[in-house]
Amino acid sequence: MNLFKTLVYPTGKYHPKYLQYIGWSFASNCLVSTQSVLSVHSMLSAVDTGGSDAVRTANYVGKDIIGQTGGLWYMSKMGKHSDKNPKKFLFYSNIVQQASYVVTCCTPLCPSYFLAIAGTANIMTNISFTGFGAINARCIQRLAVDDNIGEIYAKISVINTLGSSIGMIVGLGITTAVPDHTLRLCLVPLIGVVRVYCYNKAVEGLIS
Repeated sequence: MNLFKTLVYPTGKYHPKYLQYIGWSFASNCLVSTQSVLSVHSMLSAVDTGGSDAVRTANYVGKDIIGQTGGLWYMSKMGKHSDKNPKKFLFYSNIVQQASYVVTCCTPLCPSYFLAIAGTANIMTNISFTGFGAINARCIQRLAVDDNIGEIYAKISVINTLGSSIGMIVGLGITTAVPDHTLRLCLVPLIGVVRVYCYNKAVEGLIS
């Protein structure tokens, strides 16, 4: 119990909604990591359909280059919008993230267009992660009543890392139990609905 308290509770004062945030955030991270595993499994299946090792590597690295550079302009402009209307900003971040997972899971259906599809999905993923980063920063600032931002951030990172690890295990289990990519494509949006609900519950009362 003492170990649990040490891992979860920060020293000093914290916002009354702290436990709400870390609990729902834990669930949210479990689900989003499950989605990540499913989408990566689909993507790896598509990138490995033919060609030399050099071509497969170029395709895999190329989608990351496209993803990182393709959304730079938008990401540089989006911060001010999160300050003006965080709820609307969160709504769009959720939509973009879930769309990115669905698009990634579609790569096995059109493997010849892997780079275009995976690159587009990666752009959306990077945009959404920047959006969630801005929202999380706002929440942590609210939670740190005693100016203990660093410690609260560390505690939340521990909880979210545990949730992410569990989600990856669940994702691996699903890929084993349901190897068909087309069938799993219907599952990813359903997980996404629950993930969005969990994250919205986590930040409830912390953004306005």
